[in-house]
Amino acid sequence: MTNKEKLIEKFKESPQSISFSELLKIMQWFDVEAIKGKGSHIIFKNESETIITIPIHNNDCKPFYKKLSRKILKSKNLLS
Repeated sequence: MTNKEKLIEKFKESPQSISFSELLKIMQWFDVEAIKGKGSHIIFKNESETIITIPIHNNDCKPFYKKLSRKILKSKNLLS
């Protein structure tokens, strides 16, 4: 199992346990682009739409946003 696969499994099982930098990697693997938003917010977009806006403080985000990111990826059939 590669590091990429391990990180995705960790994200599936317990999204709150990953760091924001790991969340960025995962979103990029699924072709979701991170765009600097206004102030401390990061906007994640795919080719056609804005997926989620996440506020970042102290180089991390709240666990709620990590769980929401997982839910959104699953709803778009990007994450099984």
